[in-house]
Amino acid sequence: MKQFFVIGNRTSKSLSPAIFNYWFAKYKIQARYYYIETKEKDFDKTIVKELKNKDVFGINVTIPYKEKIIKHLDTLDKHSKYIGAVNCITNTKYKKKGSNTDWSGYYKTLPKGFNLKKSNIIIIGYGGAAQAIHYSILKNGAKKIKIFNRTKKRVKFSNKIKYTLNLKTINEHLGSSDLIINTAPKNLIKKHDQKKIGKQTILSDIVYKPKITTFLKQFPDNKKIFGITMLLEQAILSFKIWFGFAPKVDKKLLSILNRLIK
Repeated sequence: MKQFFVIGNRTSKSLSPAIFNYWFAKYKIQARYYYIETKEKDFDKTIVKELKNKDVFGINVTIPYKEKIIKHLDTLDKHSKYIGAVNCITNTKYKKKGSNTDWSGYYKTLPKGFNLKKSNIIIIGYGGAAQAIHYSILKNGAKKIKIFNRTKKRVKFSNKIKYTLNLKTINEHLGSSDLIINTAPKNLIKKHDQKKIGKQTILSDIVYKPKITTFLKQFPDNKKIFGITMLLEQAILSFKIWFGFAPKVDKKLLSILNRLIK
């Protein structure tokens, strides 16, 4: 039986096994999907062993190993090479190929008709997922992006922005924002600054459990992009890489996931 898994340092909480095993059953694919949770000191030894396993055909990579995995791969698709992070691996006898489905997965979560080119966009945090999102919105036309981080980081992809902005100054930009994307595990906008965010601003969080995160909870009247949406979109793309077609997200799967992320 073909094996697939997600690897990270907190994958026992991952919904990926529920998603992929549902699709395997639905499409009668003889495969199983599980998780491997490993500490950083054990990651290299663990992944080398798994990549040699002839039954392992696909791997998803999550925090904090999306960059660290690259040295173990034979080839990268052009997007993961440019982003510098991999979240999907195709493992064959002859080649271990890395792909990035986070970037296009995020783009698919944006509301229809949302004008990236004219919108003021704020990204909070600048880890691997944030970098993929930054790449995604730039590639699809975004012009006005501000990135805030707790520590100063060099910004990829853009000649106009050299470094992330100090999170302490975010309050000056909240009122003019059209989309705020939170990639930090916590809500980093101070309570007294939250009222500066207009009701027209779309709030997005990549954390998917709980569905209404601490960040999203502060804005009951705003349109939201939930983390589970990005998880599903990037999973669809991973599945398509491995099997050649896009699986359907049906009501039964959504019902299962909604119970798991309450």
